[in-house]
Amino acid sequence: MTRGLGSRAIRTLSIAWIVAWSLGPIAIGVVTSISSQPDVRAVPARWIPHTVSLDAYRQLLEGSSSTRSGGTVTEAGVFGQAMWVSAQVALMSTVVTLVVAAMAAYAFGRLRFRLGQTLFVAVLATMLVPVFVVAVTLFKIMADAHLIDTKRGLTLVFVATLTPLATWLLFNHVREMDTGPEEAALVDGCRRWQAFVRVVVPQMGSALAAVAAIVALSVWGEFLIPLLLSSTENSKPVTVLITEYVGKYTTNYTILAAAGVLALLPPALLVLILNRRITSVMAGSS
Repeated sequence: MTRGLGSRAIRTLSIAWIVAWSLGPIAIGVVTSISSQPDVRAVPARWIPHTVSLDAYRQLLEGSSSTRSGGTVTEAGVFGQAMWVSAQVALMSTVVTLVVAAMAAYAFGRLRFRLGQTLFVAVLATMLVPVFVVAVTLFKIMADAHLIDTKRGLTLVFVATLTPLATWLLFNHVREMDTGPEEAALVDGCRRWQAFVRVVVPQMGSALAAVAAIVALSVWGEFLIPLLLSSTENSKPVTVLITEYVGKYTTNYTILAAAGVLALLPPALLVLILNRRITSVMAGSS
C-alpha cells in the first residue's frame, strides 16, 4: 500500500513538474504582455502586475514611437504583415510537401522498382544534414535563382527540407493500410494513378491531416532559414521580426512578450485541433 502511494505521488509530482515546465514560460509571457513598464522593471520582480494594460498589444498592432515604447519602435501593420507572411508560407509549404510526400510514400510503400529501398534510405538520410551545414551553398543557389527575399524561395526550401520527414511518416501509414480496396479498383479497370487518387488518398486522410499539422508547425517556428533568405517585410515571417524588437541598449519586454503571445496562437490552435492525429501518426512511425 505504501509503495503504491509512493509511486502515485512520484508520478503526480513528475506530471506537475512537466506541466509547470511547459506552461510556465507561456504564463510568464502572458503576464508580462499585460503588465506596465514599472511592473516589469520592478525589483524584486512582480509575478502579478499591479496594473493590467493592453498597451503593448495596441502599440504592436497600431505602431508606436521610441518614446512611448521604451526604445522599441513598432510600425503599424508590420507585425500583421509578418503574421500573414508566416501563414502564407506555412500554407504553401504544407500543400506542396503533402503532394510530393504522398506520392513518394505511395511509391516507396507499394511499388516495387529497382533501387527503391536505396533511394528511400537516401531520402531519409537527408534529414541527418543540419541546415547550417549547407547554409552558404543554399544562399548562393537561391541568389543565382533570384529567389532571395521571396515567399516562393522560402517555400521551396521548406519543401526540400521537410519532404523527407513527411515521406517517412506517410510511408509507415501506407505500408500498414489495407490493400484490398486498391486492388479491387485496379481489377475494375482503374489505372494506378486513378486508384491512388480515388482510393489511396482518402484512406490516407487522417495521416495527411496529422502530417500537414506537423509540417505547418515546423514552418511556422523556423528561424534560421527565413533569417538567411529574408531581408524585407515582403518575405520576413514573424519569427524573424520578433527579434527586431530587442533593442541595442534597451528592450521593451511588454511588446516583446505581446508579440510572442500573438505568434503562439495559430500553432496552439492547430495543435489543439489535431492533437490526436499527430500523436497517432508519430506513434505509428516509431
